[in-house]
Amino acid sequence: MDTSEYLPMFLAECREHLQELNLAVVRLEESPEDRETLDEIFRAAHSLKGMSATMGFDGIARLTHQMEDVFELLRQRTTAIPAAVVDVVLECLDALGAAIDTIAESDPAQPAERIEPDPLIERLQALVRAEDVEEPVGADPASGDVAAELVAVPDLQDGERLLEVDVRLVPDAMMPAVRAFMVLAALREHSRVVASVPAEADLDRFAGKQIVLTVVTRAEHPALAAAAHRVDDVDTVTITDAAQAQAERDAAAAAKVTPLPNASAAAGGKGGATSTVRVDAERLDQLMHFMGEVVVQRTLVESLAAQAGVPGLAQAVQELTRSSHALQSMVMQIRMIPVEAVFLRFPRLVRDVSSKLGKQVDLQIVGQETELDRTVVDALGDPLVHLVRNALDHGLESPEDRVAAGKAPTGTLQITARHAGGSIVISVRDDGHGVDPATVAERALHRGLITADQAAALDVDGAVELLFAPGFSTAETVGDLSGRGVGMDAVRTKIRALGGEVLVTSAPGEGTAAEIRLPLTLAIMSALLIEADGQPYGIALNRVQRTMRVAGQTIRSVAGAPMLMLDDEAIPVLAAADAFGHPVGDPRRPRAQNTHIVLVHAGGRLVALSVSRLVGQRELVTRPLPPEVHSGAAVSGAAVLSSGSIVLLADCDALRDRLPKPYVSTTKAA
Repeated sequence: MDTSEYLPMFLAECREHLQELNLAVVRLEESPEDRETLDEIFRAAHSLKGMSATMGFDGIARLTHQMEDVFELLRQRTTAIPAAVVDVVLECLDALGAAIDTIAESDPAQPAERIEPDPLIERLQALVRAEDVEEPVGADPASGDVAAELVAVPDLQDGERLLEVDVRLVPDAMMPAVRAFMVLAALREHSRVVASVPAEADLDRFAGKQIVLTVVTRAEHPALAAAAHRVDDVDTVTITDAAQAQAERDAAAAAKVTPLPNASAAAGGKGGATSTVRVDAERLDQLMHFMGEVVVQRTLVESLAAQAGVPGLAQAVQELTRSSHALQSMVMQIRMIPVEAVFLRFPRLVRDVSSKLGKQVDLQIVGQETELDRTVVDALGDPLVHLVRNALDHGLESPEDRVAAGKAPTGTLQITARHAGGSIVISVRDDGHGVDPATVAERALHRGLITADQAAALDVDGAVELLFAPGFSTAETVGDLSGRGVGMDAVRTKIRALGGEVLVTSAPGEGTAAEIRLPLTLAIMSALLIEADGQPYGIALNRVQRTMRVAGQTIRSVAGAPMLMLDDEAIPVLAAADAFGHPVGDPRRPRAQNTHIVLVHAGGRLVALSVSRLVGQRELVTRPLPPEVHSGAAVSGAAVLSSGSIVLLADCDALRDRLPKPYVSTTKAA
């Protein structure tokens, strides 16, 4: 059977199940008595095994089947789960994830899983055989989840049938392994046994109460049932057609699959039926692209209608505008997904890193239901991973150091997401020792980033800013977690590319907070359109604090740099034409007079941009620019106006880099 057409759905569902398993295993380690989590684990693992077997990926199916034995071991325990067990299970999940990735990268016509399950299977079997297991893994009749192995249907002769025989022992059955051997022998007198659960090789350690056998026979149901009942301690015998039994199990497993996060959100917690449809991400991108074109053309039609004076046209354009706004809002909502898609990786990450560092961490995740554009969510993962690893490695102290400092031995790491106007704010906060200016100054001086005088005068704000310097790290040695000085620099670069900003605040002895502020979407943004030297530019509205006329404002020269004196605060002034890439003092381009000032937030500080004209608010369909196009200029993208002209979009954070160095840290945004 050609299964290539089902491959995309298989890959998507496998990734969901693996993510669910990673979260559930970490949660189970913290609360081993949580029966609901165990049920989630069994459902996900069983679905993963069934799908893999159906698609012909034998390695994945074998490994997940052996993992089910270990999950049964976890179900039987009432005490804490050993860390070694969790480590092996998580390694298996990593191997399964890698196998899924290789399948996705291979030829869809001949997908290859590239997994070596045997070493991991041996380690899993060792866990099951371990001496500290109170009771060997066996079938649990209460679970209702014991099924015969998937076997190839044998060639049936005339009159033969393939049946499934489900034998249940009484609750107080003595020597269940012996009873299972006797049941097997009794049924062989009337049939040919082709499969059994537990397998015949495992019967010597069987301690359950249920035996399921798949047999080929010409005998009638009563004869088979009577043979099984002749064995002592047999309680019930159920005989069904094997194909029908397997179909019922598949249907039951499908019905138990946890709905997708967006489906749950749509349901609003009610019991009504909810349906979801998987759509390829490229189609969503194309939909947004065409929606952007509609926005551009709508603006043009509105402009032409205002000049035409045709009776009834204005009303028609208003209706068109209303409908297109509704369509635009719906398209934006379709692209929105919960930021939970990124946050779900952190329980496992925090567990692994804190174990390696020997630290105790209480992870708190708040606001994971906050929605964000899919493209932003996809790009947000790596920066957040850097921030979380930095908080664990550099921020939180060891239990001994925390106790010595009068703190609880367990540190707190909080990851939150919230909406703020047209932006989303994500923060990573720890209650560690904070940023120590003396330590940062010593490391920066050693690396030649600052002078001795600057090191002596370095305060907390200056130390925080040095954390973003390329090549800077406070780690004494280079390890697999830190020390290469690429973390925070990479975070700022990535977030800037997304049109956002990163702010870090710290209080020595109390902790550090890193805050990322991002636009909700990268496709369509509301912008203030300005002109500088006759060229149009767009500034994101969420970065604009206020606008004012130059006339009547006090602008003074401080050390040769213009400063706007406003409300007892000195704000550096930049000519927009200079900041956005026009050569300074170019005689071939006589400068237009700057008549207005736009106060913008730039990297946590206020900057006054002097512009020649304020055009007004526009909705712009954004497009990225190649690095070689905007190198050295504070622009990050472009958009097409309804007139057909190109407008460049301001990179507000890059404006800070163009300030005179003595005044970089003298003013802050309100």
